[in-house]
Amino acid sequence: MADLTDLLGEGSTLKTPGLGDAVGGSSNKELMADARMSLSGNWGMGVLGYVLYTVFVMSFYLFVFSAAVFVGVIGGLSGSNTAAAAQSMKWFSQLVELFVSGAFMVGFNSYFLVIAQEGETRLECLFTGFKRFWTSFGAYFLSTLFTILWMFLFIIPGIIAAFRYAMVYFIVADDEDCGPLEAITRSKEMMVGNKWKFFCLNWRFFWWSLLAGIFTFGIGFLWLVPYMQTSFAKFYEDVK
Repeated sequence: MADLTDLLGEGSTLKTPGLGDAVGGSSNKELMADARMSLSGNWGMGVLGYVLYTVFVMSFYLFVFSAAVFVGVIGGLSGSNTAAAAQSMKWFSQLVELFVSGAFMVGFNSYFLVIAQEGETRLECLFTGFKRFWTSFGAYFLSTLFTILWMFLFIIPGIIAAFRYAMVYFIVADDEDCGPLEAITRSKEMMVGNKWKFFCLNWRFFWWSLLAGIFTFGIGFLWLVPYMQTSFAKFYEDVK
């Protein structure tokens, strides 16, 4: 069963020093500095990509929900069981979400991975996941399934599993020949000894998120999310 040793990584101890210290490779502080450098001159594209992604995802789910409501209303007017129609609507919406979430996640990670790798990006990168739809779906389905199964054991193993599979979408976005299971296996290998480092990187952004939510009424997330995603992409580049 996974435990704290797994979170810290093989050979690590509870004496792991500050949030910026790296298990290997660049420190989190250096990765964040590299992310800012890659975003220099690209903040507009970073914000635009995040806004378009958010609008696209919300619009898509709103369309699916509206279509399901419409079907439910038509079913009710035609004399069908309203409760059954509502339940069918709920399951339909969840099924669509299951199928497209992987494509959304791969596209979002691909957009900022290109910024991290090339110092620029293209809006079409947001749709990379739909170009590799079934691979994206498989990666999302399997990583989510494995995480949930670990959650059944206890919350800590579930959290560790989430960090273990954290690089899956970057791998799918970066390697066109990689399948879902291979992406999961490679993510597990990359995160050996690096889960604590990635946790610390997330912890840094947790406090930034609190500040953005409290003092900017959420507007700060327009810049924070691109900064965070590019830093995660730099982390992937560091451990791959």
